[in-house]
Amino acid sequence: MAQEPDTSSPSEGYQAHLDEGKALVAQAQTLAVNDFAKARELWQAAGKQFYLAHKADRDEPEAAFKLAQAWMAEAHALQKEGSPNAQLMWGNAAAQAELAFDLTPENGRLAMAVATCYHYAGQTEEAEAWQQLGRHLLDGAAKLDGHGDDSKDDDSED
Repeated sequence: MAQEPDTSSPSEGYQAHLDEGKALVAQAQTLAVNDFAKARELWQAAGKQFYLAHKADRDEPEAAFKLAQAWMAEAHALQKEGSPNAQLMWGNAAAQAELAFDLTPENGRLAMAVATCYHYAGQTEEAEAWQQLGRHLLDGAAKLDGHGDDSKDDDSED
């Protein structure tokens, strides 16, 4: 028996996987206090959904960053357990967050997330460079919004 071809568009697959991942994260967050092991399983399942969403549409920064966040959660769990693999997972999360940043290079918060990942991965120079970039972008965004403007009023009217 022949299998029917998949007629769903990539964007439909993207949204379905993204929504499923978000639902799994919500479930994990409610379970994390009482059953960390089960929550961790749900976070891993969410990561798989975010991976599939990212694979379905590699130009969408949300899925790319959600995948990085899933890996950050996994890295944090490994770190909490004292696993020697925690630093490696932080490095993987940093690399994925960089991919998300490439899709939104004006996003200072995302640059700071990359810096945090590199910090926990033990890669100090990379962490400092990303932190500097993040600060620059965040400072620039604040100035564009009219906040943090360092210019002084020139009241030289006579």
